Amino acid sequence: MTRHARIVDELGRLIVSGAFGPGRPIVPEDLGRRFSASRTVVREALRVLESKGLVVARPRVGTWTRPPEHWDAIDPDVIAWRVEGPERVRQLAELRELRWAIEPQAARMAAWHRRPDELAVLVAAYGLLEDAADVRAFREADGAFHAALLRASGNPLIARLHVPVVAALDEIPGDDVLAAHSLVLAAVLGKDADGAESASRHLLDIVTPGDLACLNADLA
Repeated sequence: MTRHARIVDELGRLIVSGAFGPGRPIVPEDLGRRFSASRTVVREALRVLESKGLVVARPRVGTWTRPPEHWDAIDPDVIAWRVEGPERVRQLAELRELRWAIEPQAARMAAWHRRPDELAVLVAAYGLLEDAADVRAFREADGAFHAALLRASGNPLIARLHVPVVAALDEIPGDDVLAAHSLVLAAVLGKDADGAESASRHLLDIVTPGDLACLNADLA
């Protein structure tokens, strides 16, 4: 990991964990000493964090940390930092809720949209699921399948949500899980929008709690 990437990662984790709470000033000189980094490297790292909504820089005011409502909630790094931090349970619940809200409709739209190139990617991802020799390979293929499904919806806004949806995946390889993916694929390929939505909900019933209230039980 480069020094630039290390600053982004470590400072991002500190902000997301609450160790550097909202409204805290970030002094570039202090970061430079902490990470033995040049002013240029520190500034570039802060620009990355600003693009993710974690800090804000103002002329003659300085750089300050921002509260969670300003963070880019679908940024891969922000998701990972939250999943690995004290808000892990809440973040996973939010990701799963998003998956329940988005995936069935994406499957329905994929059955309508049916672009050959997108369907080919979906079919290829399912083939990788079938051939997966271990849990790691299965989960990589699973991520590719669900990302392809969202892209196949034909809606670029839904397609952009593949990052948080894939982050929510926790499927364990098994005949029932593979069969449920097969039903989704078959319905999409068969132009069966109702069937695709139903199959997607069936898959979610297998791999995540069917009652969304269960997702938040640990938060009560």
